[in-house]
Amino acid sequence: MFCFALIGAACSSQPSFVVQSFELQQTSWDSLSISAQFQFQPILGAKSTVSPDVVVYTLFNPQFDTLYVGDGSRIALPDKRLSDREKILVEVCGVYQNLSACEQKVVSASPKRVVAEYSVLFPLDTPLNDKGEIELTSALQRQKFESDDWEEIRRPSGKELSVRVYVEKAPDDHVLIPISRSNSTFSLDRYDGHRDLRYQIQSSIMDSDSAVVTFDLYAAGLAEPSLVGQERIVLRSKSVEERTSEVNELVDRAGAEILSKVSSRLGSRRAYLFVLDWSFESLNRTYLAEFELHWQDAFRGEWSDLTGRLRVRADGTEGTFHFLRGSEIAEERWNDRVQSEYLDLTPLFPERISKSPQRNSPTTNPRNPRRRQ
Repeated sequence: MFCFALIGAACSSQPSFVVQSFELQQTSWDSLSISAQFQFQPILGAKSTVSPDVVVYTLFNPQFDTLYVGDGSRIALPDKRLSDREKILVEVCGVYQNLSACEQKVVSASPKRVVAEYSVLFPLDTPLNDKGEIELTSALQRQKFESDDWEEIRRPSGKELSVRVYVEKAPDDHVLIPISRSNSTFSLDRYDGHRDLRYQIQSSIMDSDSAVVTFDLYAAGLAEPSLVGQERIVLRSKSVEERTSEVNELVDRAGAEILSKVSSRLGSRRAYLFVLDWSFESLNRTYLAEFELHWQDAFRGEWSDLTGRLRVRADGTEGTFHFLRGSEIAEERWNDRVQSEYLDLTPLFPERISKSPQRNSPTTNPRNPRRRQ
């Protein structure tokens, strides 16, 4: 086949039809203005701009779900239900004399964010630490068009918010809780992964007497960062108040045994105990407590005092008292009767072993000492 070209004309083995120009103008987050021109090239003759027999505009989301299909040049965008900066594929197709041509461009939905007031109550009076309550007030906002301000568009749906629960030292063992209401009571054992999470909570408490449980509030469909709220709750096997009460009782009982060693042969008339400082070693369940013991010997005898450091397990066993310093009489009696810096104590809670009645002991108060007569 031979083709001869003449001045001002062109020849081709077949005609062509193409998109000559494709213009998009986003007039707002909710509307799009589209214009397209098409060009036809015959076998013989010059190219020319033509009006297609059919023009179709189609919008797709990233999953290729159809957002719009039609021939209008002004298109309403469903921006409020689209994700943060979600990409929108805009396609124009034309048909002319059984020929078709298509062109695509991409625009973005509006920037969006979730703002929330968020709190967690955990645990809810359960020995297994598996129940809790979430209180949440949230709103989905989008940035105003061509502005730095934000506007509220709706409340997030139940599919958009979730809470990831994990122990701080083991974030991979987590539970994911979907949030569908502003106030939600949850039970961790209803969700996948609860056994591993429970193990991490119990293991952390066993190892360090506490577990930091983190509740991260996430919003789906947002660009990074998608973390919109966080609550960290410290669980302890016993509260600080419970530990304080326990160490006071241990010091009381240790003080009674020490007093029997250093008071006069006739006993004591009054005694005070002052807890100066204390700590708890969770790994071996041991208290360390430094305290002062003041006493007056019987029959209006002289006042004496000593200071030492108690080391004892929480169950009252393996107790030792280290004598640090004391008044002249206290030091003389200690050296004469104990003859060592350290005194090994009998089990301080014998009733837990023998079930015998609790004996009387001096009273301890770390802030306001009480007089024992």
